[in-house]
Parts: sequence; structure tokens; C-alpha cells
Amino acid sequence: MELYPELRQELFNALDRHIDILRDVELIENESLDGVVFMMRSFGFIFDRAPMVLSGSDELEMNYMMFQYYSLLTELKYNLALNYPYAKLQGRPIIEIVEEFPTTYEKEMKQWWEQHTGLDVQETKQTIEIKDFEY
Repeated sequence: MELYPELRQELFNALDRHIDILRDVELIENESLDGVVFMMRSFGFIFDRAPMVLSGSDELEMNYMMFQYYSLLTELKYNLALNYPYAKLQGRPIIEIVEEFPTTYEKEMKQWWEQHTGLDVQETKQTIEIKDFEY
């Protein structure tokens, strides 16, 4: 699966979206603070390796990075929906903000992971099933 240029652009777009969130925050309401901090810390873990991967040209590293990005983004959505459904940023529910992050190649990266490792990625292994989060 040769998606390196597309995955690279997807990662750029995701990072750009994250930077937009950071730039546009003027106020975090006290009742939303826990949810927003959780979201931002989660993005810290999601994007931790992104600069190193983007500065290189290793297709395997990019594929792994994007598989991890998509998986952790889905996990973040579940956590926000279950634990912080009330949290807002700039008057918008943070789950809506997270929904704007790109997931164009999520299915392809899960298939790549299965082919690469021989392991099956099953959405039903989640604690709870939310149809809106399925790819």
C-alpha cells in the first residue's frame, strides 16, 4: 500500500488542526477544564512522534504513526463521549472539535496493520460500541 504522500499530508492537516485549536482558545470555562485538559494531553500523546516522522521519509514509520494516530483518535472520541460530554471550548462541545480531525485513511491503516502484524483489529473489542465512531 503506497500512501506515503497522502498520509504525510493527512498528518500535516491533523497537526494544523491542532495548532488552530491552540491558537484560537481565549477562555476555558471552569466546568470544562478537566475535559479540555484531557483532550490536549491526549493530543500530546497522539502527536508526540509526528515531528520526527515528518522530518524523515520512512514509509514504515509513517504507516505506524498514522495507524497509531487513527487508533488513539478513536479512543479519544470514546473517552470524551463517555467522560466529558458536557465539556466545551469556545462554546462548542469538544467532541465536535475532535470530530473535525481527519480520518481519511483510517480503514486502510487498520488493514495495513493487520497485514503487517497478522493481528486482527476489531472495533467490537471496545468497551462500548458507538456507531458514529465506526469507519
